[in-house]
Amino acid sequence: MSKNLGPIHYMMYEKIKFQDKITDFLMDGKTEEIDKNYKPVETRDLDDLIDQDNIHGWLSSRIDVVENRLAQAMALARNPNKKMYELGKLEGDSERLTSLEEVFDKLNLRLLDGMPCDRGLSAGLDEDGNLLLVTNDNLHAKYQKSRVNPEDSLDNTCDGNHSHDHHESFELGKVREDEIKGEASTYHALRYEFIRGFLENSPYEVDLVNGINYKIKER
Repeated sequence: MSKNLGPIHYMMYEKIKFQDKITDFLMDGKTEEIDKNYKPVETRDLDDLIDQDNIHGWLSSRIDVVENRLAQAMALARNPNKKMYELGKLEGDSERLTSLEEVFDKLNLRLLDGMPCDRGLSAGLDEDGNLLLVTNDNLHAKYQKSRVNPEDSLDNTCDGNHSHDHHESFELGKVREDEIKGEASTYHALRYEFIRGFLENSPYEVDLVNGINYKIKER
């Protein structure tokens, strides 16, 4: 591990790569039309790729790339809901989920909502002990409206008031369902299908709440 990189950066790189895996799955591996606009992100070791003098900007730029690619795939794919469910099931079948904390940890390895300091997504247990995945800011909507230039994100910075070993946005807290936002979102409807498939063979199930949030509970 590089002296400049922490576990959170490697986790973000895995999330970025998984987002491109979604694009590939939705397009049945036929991404040529999308590749014309944005090439797939490289999958070599992060240490060999990243600009170590601009870690945050480099990762932010790659998030723009995979978000642009996925937005286009969502518009082009046939039966995207079915495919997202199938991908979720494939991913979930490789996991043994015995607690809601484990469900969150495993999903968090795959769900991309900007950089941690963007706090796009937070998670917590409600008063009934259900897991809520709460969208604080729908960071995906702008990519569906228009293409975003990844070069513009190279100057992004973070306040730095946190460890690179973990981030509070990746930890469970306390949330209230009556305080969460709502909106219509194609992206989150597809994510719902992914989570539904992910939990298919587990003791848990998911509800879509207010269009952009998820309640995961025992069956």
